Amino acid sequence: MTPRPDLALPQVTPGTSPPRPRRQYVRWRVASLIGVHVLFAIHVAHWRLAGKTVAPLELNEVMHTLELGVVTAGFVLMALIVLSVTVFGRFFCSWGCHILALQDLCAGILRKLRIRAKPVRSRVLLLVAPGAMLYMFVWPQVSRLIEGRPRPTLRLLDDTGGWASFVTDDFWRNLPGPGMALLTLFVCGFAIVYVLGTRSFCQYACPYGAVFGIMDRFAPGRIKVDPDKCTQCGVCTGVCESHVRVHEEIARHGRVVDAACLKDLDCVTACPEQALSYGWTQPSLLASLRPGRRRLPYDFTVGEDVLMVAVFVVGLATFRGLYGRVPFLLALAVSGILAYFAVLALRLDRRPNVRFNRFQLKVRGRVTRQGRAFAVMALLVLAAVLHSGFIRYHEVRGGRALKQAEVMFARGDDGADVEVAARRALGHFDLCARWGLLTAPGHHARTAAAWWGAGDAPAAERSWSLAIEQDPEDQDSRLKLAASLLQRGRADLAQSFLRQVTTARERSEKDAGRYAHYRGSAWHMLGSLASARGDLASARAAFDAAAVEERRLRSLTGTSP
Repeated sequence: MTPRPDLALPQVTPGTSPPRPRRQYVRWRVASLIGVHVLFAIHVAHWRLAGKTVAPLELNEVMHTLELGVVTAGFVLMALIVLSVTVFGRFFCSWGCHILALQDLCAGILRKLRIRAKPVRSRVLLLVAPGAMLYMFVWPQVSRLIEGRPRPTLRLLDDTGGWASFVTDDFWRNLPGPGMALLTLFVCGFAIVYVLGTRSFCQYACPYGAVFGIMDRFAPGRIKVDPDKCTQCGVCTGVCESHVRVHEEIARHGRVVDAACLKDLDCVTACPEQALSYGWTQPSLLASLRPGRRRLPYDFTVGEDVLMVAVFVVGLATFRGLYGRVPFLLALAVSGILAYFAVLALRLDRRPNVRFNRFQLKVRGRVTRQGRAFAVMALLVLAAVLHSGFIRYHEVRGGRALKQAEVMFARGDDGADVEVAARRALGHFDLCARWGLLTAPGHHARTAAAWWGAGDAPAAERSWSLAIEQDPEDQDSRLKLAASLLQRGRADLAQSFLRQVTTARERSEKDAGRYAHYRGSAWHMLGSLASARGDLASARAAFDAAAVEERRLRSLTGTSP
């Protein structure tokens, strides 16, 4: 076979498509992805029945291991995946990733509806996944070296360690709530496919995919071609959901070298000549980066790229951590979608013809009804982004001002300076409460701390009461509320809150140390109250109970008295 890497795809006459071979890897892959979700269900069921189970396998826990030395279940899974990718290629992405399963499901639904998810080719968005990878996994190491911190020692934590134990009795400890989880799955699995094309989250947002793409270059397991059978028909490229130019790759290299190949074997299944197969061959290394390889044109001008960068950065700064809820990967996906919408809005103003997916927004300089609807939607999205940016700005500034007040108080700075910083924090928190759509977890507790720093104990007590109402398990707010009430001479009311703390029980072993501290502090305060009113027997009993909790805390933390 003579290599013809620049050969265009042939035109296929309707009704004359070549017959499909009998190798149905698609069914095996669907079964594998369904099996992944069945394993999820079994994992949760085991936790519910046994009370304990292996911690959720979160790949982001790699950061805990690299930065703090804590070996987690997520790190072990990530290490195994990286090892498998280095040998076999990126099978995990297409055969084991639940996000890709949702993306392929969305693509299938769109095909049923005769909607083509047109891939968007952006040089800017291609930098997002590697950038996220560097931020998550490399920057903490660079920061450690700059600050001169020692390399962490690898260790395991039991469940009393809280957030990173290998086994846990609190399955949902680090996972987002149901609403945010569903929103993340919808945006990362469905919305981004409709807007940016099939598997666009993998290509434009996934930091783990960026890691796997690097390691895939060393893998001897690849899609390869039998040159005596290949006719360069291009069917393989047509069925590739990852947008790999398979027919060009095999013509030039005899194998697929693009790191975007997820080894779903769709091309192997579709090949009418059965010329493609998976097997051992030479790793790609840097073959896909060599000069002379045909590059498809990008969809955006330099000016549009600059706009996308600006919108993406603003979107990421706005949505990451918004209301204390939005996770990093969701913020990446939303920001990528917003960046593309910004370009469409610009084109709607400047170009004579604009199309988005199946919708013709502008024809020969005339904005269509669909274009007007898009313009209205764009204005609503802009308003939502501006509102969210306003809230996020004041969340961040309020948190910084409160931290400054706490540092100044701990240093023993002048009380007037502490009050100024605390009232500055209150101003930001008040705007968040007044204009925000949601109340962030911990908002009332932070507001109470700011009121306390400003010297307004009654206002602080009202905020602590709201914090307890928002989270009945907030024993820290109960303790602080009781301490404030005691200082203001309201011992009876303070005592009722302290009694509630002494009877509080942790729901998980990870909270055992924290709750022992809470109960010990409450018993100690009750003992002081009883001693002040002359009830020595009650005081002794309370101090004894405090000592028990302190011993328990030391045994949990491994500290000596």
